[in-house]
Amino acid sequence: MTYRAFCGLIKFYFIKIKIKLIPMASNPQLHLMTKLLNIEGVTVKNYQIIENIGITIYLDNNNKKAICPDCGKKTDKLHQNHYYVVRDLPFGEQKVYLQVNRRQMRCEGCPKKFSEDLEFVKKTRTYTERLKKKILSELLESDIKNVAQRNGVSEQEIETMLKEWGKELSGQKPSGLKRLGIDEIALVKGQKNYCVVLVDIDKKIIVGMVTNRTQVEIKKYLKAWGEEVLEQIEEVSIDMWKPYKNVSEALMPQAEVVADRFHVMKQVNEELDRARKKIKKAAEVLKNNSEKDRILSGIKTSKYVLFGIK
Repeated sequence: MTYRAFCGLIKFYFIKIKIKLIPMASNPQLHLMTKLLNIEGVTVKNYQIIENIGITIYLDNNNKKAICPDCGKKTDKLHQNHYYVVRDLPFGEQKVYLQVNRRQMRCEGCPKKFSEDLEFVKKTRTYTERLKKKILSELLESDIKNVAQRNGVSEQEIETMLKEWGKELSGQKPSGLKRLGIDEIALVKGQKNYCVVLVDIDKKIIVGMVTNRTQVEIKKYLKAWGEEVLEQIEEVSIDMWKPYKNVSEALMPQAEVVADRFHVMKQVNEELDRARKKIKKAAEVLKNNSEKDRILSGIKTSKYVLFGIK
């Protein structure tokens, strides 16, 4: 089911709620759900499990006042409520949807109307900030198309997430960075369209993003961190693309440059598969059936023998 279709279904349930109230959960249940949800500034007021769709959680804002973006004054004057649905981190195998109220307030100082800011979900977005971080971390080992399908979001939404994350990281310097990973995200699988990501391996977080995979752009981005950051890096983990090695040795000569295990194993697997296919093709034209069977039988298990898998 697409996100748009789900929103239509949720609206149906909202109408149904107005006609026939869903039984309220008990206070202990709501307190537990609020703790499990773990989003600051909100309280769970009810929740519903919809078969084949997921869990819908209805939220209340704890903060009754909002800050006017124009004059900076706080106000508790409500103009109108604005309820909508966003995706959140899954709970087990269940998808989780939050009904959020981004209230439109009226400032007493200006006086102007404005929509309040919510830290856990940005304006005009259909997903929470923490879901965005989860999706971006998955991109380190996959591509946009597969990650989008796995998480039920569109490829355009993921591209928007990448642009937002890049802007947020721009100008920031990582602290305590000892082991740096230089990796890439395939924007479009098979078209060599990549976005370079810089990862703090110990903290397992993205600390930088370069939109163009060129030595010039990567060097420019890293130099902006300053020597105080680059000099403390002890190890740089890269795939086997030579320009990454060149950049690392030029800007971080004190660091040990190592090949990322994931990419090493990927290349070994690819080379091994190519060799096995070549041998299989040659064996299939043999007239000696016993020799053919011996070779084909060996090919079936050769990969596991080479990797020590029984």
